[in-house]
Amino acid sequence: MPAVAAEPPAPPTAAGNLTPVEEVPVLAAADEAEKVAAKYVGSYAGAHWDAAAKVLYINLVQPKAKQADRRQELQAAISSRLATSTVTTRYRSVPLSLDEQKALIAKFMQDRGKWGGKAAVDNVLSGSVDELTGRIKAHAVKGAAALQAAARKNFGSAVDITPGAAPQAQSRYYQGSPYLGGMALWDDQNDPRTVGTATCTAGFNWTRHSDGMGYVSTAGHCASAGTSIFQADKNQRIGYIGTRYLNNSEYIDFAFVKVTVGGVLPIVYVGGADTDAYRDVTGIDTGTVTGVTVCSSGAITGLVCGRIASRTSSVVVSGVLLNQQTCVDADAGVTRQGDSGAPWLTTYDPYTVKAWGQHTGTVDCAGDNNVDMVFSTVQNISARAGATLMIR
Repeated sequence: MPAVAAEPPAPPTAAGNLTPVEEVPVLAAADEAEKVAAKYVGSYAGAHWDAAAKVLYINLVQPKAKQADRRQELQAAISSRLATSTVTTRYRSVPLSLDEQKALIAKFMQDRGKWGGKAAVDNVLSGSVDELTGRIKAHAVKGAAALQAAARKNFGSAVDITPGAAPQAQSRYYQGSPYLGGMALWDDQNDPRTVGTATCTAGFNWTRHSDGMGYVSTAGHCASAGTSIFQADKNQRIGYIGTRYLNNSEYIDFAFVKVTVGGVLPIVYVGGADTDAYRDVTGIDTGTVTGVTVCSSGAITGLVCGRIASRTSSVVVSGVLLNQQTCVDADAGVTRQGDSGAPWLTTYDPYTVKAWGQHTGTVDCAGDNNVDMVFSTVQNISARAGATLMIR
């Protein structure tokens, strides 16, 4: 059984719902659409929420002869989810399924040395696939025009490489067990302990399949295996980094902290760096919808929210290529160094959250020199690391 310590004190008055009210039925409808479309292998390409127009787009890859029947079936399945909302549903035919998009951008990034040599490896550090057109969109720190020409020789004309900013790897303040998601972590006993400082942030808490024990998680790039991890009390060692997932072409940037003192609970902090507000983790996001709001809860920055831009991004962080990262367009402010490992979440009410993923860092996803953010999804972490998210 997971190690569990005493319950923390009752939370203060909770903040409002983190999810815009109009997005609640949208998320439910998108989840239902994915379930229905699952029987049509290679047909579903995710969904997209246009908040300004209040339109939910369902993306499908399918023969024209089958479109009317499949759209009718999908609409019947999701109508009840949208019955009390003003959301309009529209369907779009797209060239690639979500799985095909992920495979395409992964190959493109993995083969950089083949099609562009050292210049591509050093400068093409992020990319994704446009869900509507199927075009590869990548960004180069330097030499975008020349690298685009080289890429098109190998991947065809549906490649756009534009100038972009380099990714930035990123590393709450809480003392005592039980350890909650979003708390500040240190890998050096001598580092100063002040609010707004941390090496990295704890993600959600997990139960490993191999031993049934409870673990704290953080980003894999934060510390190497065997490194001691401390809490705000510099004399209190939580445990140490055990298994670490940070390899070339990995789907997750993730590490387990083997807890040797205290226990963990399925609770996560929300609010600023010195917050004492927290919420129960009651489930995970299983959908593939873009355009919806999601928030990171980091030890340094606190809550930072944005909209899902891509579920297919591949990025290079700390010299390691990571695939299937979720990219978030920054609405106001971005995460900072020390937020790495932070939980990404959303909620349907003021007291609980759904888990979406764990923070990797910042990256220019859109190629416009604005800093966006990326995270590893809960589903990929669970599958790759052999662990189950702890929920209430």
